[in-house]
Amino acid sequence: MTEARIVLLMACSKQTIRGQSVRMAASRMAARRTVVACLAACVTCSACAADAQSAAETPKSPVTPVLPVPSVPPSAPSAPATPGAPTTSPSTPPIPAPSRASAPAPAQAAQFADADALLTAVERTADSLRDFRANITLETTDDVTGDTERRLGQLVFVQEEGKPATRRFAVVFEKFIDGSGRMDERPVRYIYADGWLTEADFKQRTLVRRQLARAGEQYDPLKPGEGPVPLPIGQRRADVLARFDASLATAPDSALLLKSARPMVGVRLKPKPGMADRDLVEASVWYDAQSLVPVGVEAQRKSGRTVVSLRDATMNGGISDAQQALLSLAEKVTTGWRVDERPLAVAPGAGNLP
Repeated sequence: MTEARIVLLMACSKQTIRGQSVRMAASRMAARRTVVACLAACVTCSACAADAQSAAETPKSPVTPVLPVPSVPPSAPSAPATPGAPTTSPSTPPIPAPSRASAPAPAQAAQFADADALLTAVERTADSLRDFRANITLETTDDVTGDTERRLGQLVFVQEEGKPATRRFAVVFEKFIDGSGRMDERPVRYIYADGWLTEADFKQRTLVRRQLARAGEQYDPLKPGEGPVPLPIGQRRADVLARFDASLATAPDSALLLKSARPMVGVRLKPKPGMADRDLVEASVWYDAQSLVPVGVEAQRKSGRTVVSLRDATMNGGISDAQQALLSLAEKVTTGWRVDERPLAVAPGAGNLP
């Protein structure tokens, strides 16, 4: 190759490189003008502003000659959508999101037209009664002093099915809470069997036995107003209506009973004239609205108020050997105790409590 041709080729290469540099500089200038125009037209677009700021702050790299790239022919038009393929159009209603599965509705509580209907249903439930057990709280309030005391324990009840005269029960109080809220271990057990009510105080070591009914006499110590604790278990509709005027109760007054989350139905009892039991003014008896198992009693007396709460009550669920043992006092357990026995008077008609 001659020297003249080499010089000519070098000149052509310099012109080519200079032309590419000029074109790239023009391209960068056009890009800057485009960004400036974008910012001027869309001053509220934070994304554009951020991109422009980032581009302005990026250090400029040295220009490197780039060989021309062959142009790419325009792409072919896309194929039409396959028939049957899902498409989205403004007229297509949106598909609702699946809803959460709702919890099953709770069983409906029984509804009663009047107190007579409720007492009839309760008696029907009690026809098959064999045993009953529950945790019990007894709350007493003195209307004079305003003091409220509570006893906590358990209740166990058994009888031969369909034979109320065979009823036996034990109420065992283990804890005592005085008016100031102080709790004390004070075990006291009430046992009823064969017409006798026994009260055993394990702390005071005293035993009191009261005869409530003579042998063969029909007597129910669990009727409202009778016995040490009002426990409406296995009540007969006729027996209740013979002694009380009954009406449906709306809701418990006691906060102790209102703590229950289960729905309740209740009957309000007012002693009929001449049938008043001791100093009872009125009583409300509450049952589980679905099972009709008794869950509480509110009794207003002339001297104060008594509330009984039965929790975790179970009917005909059987009782354990330990619960069975509560229905009697172990032999010699009361040896050395002070015993007070109070039988009924022998005179005919002496049916009142001593």
